[in-house]
Amino acid sequence: MVTMLRDIHDDVAKHYYDPAFHGIDLEARYKEADQRLKIISSFNDGIATLAEFLTQLDDSHTSFVPPNRRTRVDYGWQMAMVGDVPRIMSVDAGSDAAAKGLAPGDRVLLLNSFEPTRQNLWRLGYFYRFIRPQAPQRVSVLKPDGSARTVDVRSMVTDKPITELGDLIAEVEEEIERARDVGVPISSDIFVWKMRAFRTSERVDEMIGRARGCRALILDLRGNGGGASDALKELVGRTFDREILVASEKLRDRDARTVAKPSRNAFTGRLIVLVDSRSASAAEMFARIVQIEKRGTVLGDRTAGAVMTSRVFGHKAGAGGIAIYAASVTVGDVRMSDGGSLEKVGVQPDEILLPSASDLATSRDPVLAYAIESVGGSISAEHAARLLK
Repeated sequence: MVTMLRDIHDDVAKHYYDPAFHGIDLEARYKEADQRLKIISSFNDGIATLAEFLTQLDDSHTSFVPPNRRTRVDYGWQMAMVGDVPRIMSVDAGSDAAAKGLAPGDRVLLLNSFEPTRQNLWRLGYFYRFIRPQAPQRVSVLKPDGSARTVDVRSMVTDKPITELGDLIAEVEEEIERARDVGVPISSDIFVWKMRAFRTSERVDEMIGRARGCRALILDLRGNGGGASDALKELVGRTFDREILVASEKLRDRDARTVAKPSRNAFTGRLIVLVDSRSASAAEMFARIVQIEKRGTVLGDRTAGAVMTSRVFGHKAGAGGIAIYAASVTVGDVRMSDGGSLEKVGVQPDEILLPSASDLATSRDPVLAYAIESVGGSISAEHAARLLK
């Protein structure tokens, strides 16, 4: 672990975009972590020490990727912020979470000993996935009817050994690939595209090709955590009729600009973009570009505020058994064409639209229904929720 600490320290010292580290004394923090590692009594405490060394930078794209353990934990439920309220968004059928009565729409009061907020939710997700996966979790919720409940929820634990960093990256990419895009024509002139991740420019071309000729495109980026910068650049080029500055990027040793040129086969109709608190990175950038350039309307919830450029630096250590670990390090500070940063700020929609607890509990999607109605279509919130499954 001392070797791991040295490696991730060197990654940050050499590659972090801000050589002043936001005023943090990196060397002093390194010495403190090194001393702590010499007195820890457990593997978990050591991993937590290494993680804290990087999370102290308070940067959405800088984190420790620990040696991947054999165990994988599937909690069976997911939550997100709706406005400023942490709510359960989905519960897997057959999970212990479902058996214990957790349901979409429940407000999460406590996750173990933590109260989820917009400020700490990403850290909680990172901590419980990578640092200390939990076989049981204690969850306190407030039901839509006003009753409170605290339950101990068992997770599904499986063994799946990882031997190389590439295997871990492939596992994450498989998760993204499973979340397929969905394109649905509402009528002959309204097309809805649920874009779950920015994958490839070819995928963007395919979906824009299906939308071209329609009077309106509703691009649903709710839950989209970002992805490939090439796909973002392609999407901008296929939805604008002029050259657009996607972003400026401040690297440690230079500044860079990303410009998208218009495509001859661009979508020229009305554009509506849907976002929520889980829309991050490239999804936030596209929504903000649409606002800055007055290309369309952004509806939904304030986005995640996680917009930086990072690189993953992989390492190996250990005598006999090899530990594979890595540091994700922010190498570029992204600025929009108006000079603003979205990091920790996010995108404020043109119109705030939030599902209620009862909407989530009864599988209704009033946000998508409103968007469709705003371009001349007609659909119920119940039908809208089924549309993009």
